[in-house]
Amino acid sequence: MPKMSKNVSVVAASENYLPAINALFNSIDYWKIDTDVLLISWKLPKDYLEKIQKAFNFNIRVIESEHEHQVQGTAIERFKYAVEIGKEYDAICMLDADMTFMSDINLFWDIASKGFIIAAHNGMLISFNEEHQRRYKIDLGVPEYVATKIHTTAPIWLSPVDLDWFKALYDSKRIDSFDDFLYLNILGIKMGKTKKMITFSPFKMSNIHHWSMKVETGMMRKVGNMGDLILTGTEEEVLMNHGKFWDENYAKDLFKVMQGYLKNEGFTERHERRVLASREVMIEEFIKYAYLCKLDLRDFVKIEWLEKKLSNMVGSD
Repeated sequence: MPKMSKNVSVVAASENYLPAINALFNSIDYWKIDTDVLLISWKLPKDYLEKIQKAFNFNIRVIESEHEHQVQGTAIERFKYAVEIGKEYDAICMLDADMTFMSDINLFWDIASKGFIIAAHNGMLISFNEEHQRRYKIDLGVPEYVATKIHTTAPIWLSPVDLDWFKALYDSKRIDSFDDFLYLNILGIKMGKTKKMITFSPFKMSNIHHWSMKVETGMMRKVGNMGDLILTGTEEEVLMNHGKFWDENYAKDLFKVMQGYLKNEGFTERHERRVLASREVMIEEFIKYAYLCKLDLRDFVKIEWLEKKLSNMVGSD
């Protein structure tokens, strides 16, 4: 059994996310990320769970969700288990199942262990006005609070000291909704978490709001003597990939949304080709980690359209 790490990554997944979780585990292995994984499983196949625990050189702690509903048993319960088990570690990372690492970012856990928080910026500015504060029953002390560090729910790196933030989110369980994104943000402001938070741009980490496909910031591949570099449109290193790239309809819809954006902004066919190229890089990088690393996704799931792309990629090498 692998030696216990001082770090842990928390992720929840259901059976329909098996392609994603396979890519995530392969990316942890590929980049030698020093972390245990706490996996909250909602009906993931038992043979797959047994396989991953034998295949990888890092600890995978599996908790079987007992909830009847998928969202409750994954997206919500992960905060509970992060609080309960995260206390055993120096640093904790909250992940979505459809995220993969694309760089050695072990430093992020080290920074978190020192009491700082690292998150991915949401790519927008939100003002928490009096209506927001009434809705969430949180008084920020001013009629309108302009939040400049609006961040996504994942990824987030923090230390056990700041797990009270996740606990407050989980314990709220408001009857009207469980809006973890906005509520986590306004809670973080109230609890002083944003004062020690570092945020990274969405096109480096979360790909939210199609930032990794936009003309100015879209993902691109540069090939040189040192191998491939996956960069943003601003020529910064891409740290993570995020999306349901095994789902063909999802991949198609990415471009459909961008077509409206391109038209509204007055972009040309040349810009459209660039956007399509960014989408292809994102899909190719997913394929790399899902199929071409330690555990081949074909051993567990057959996805014809993706395997066709895989054949084209391997054939062109």
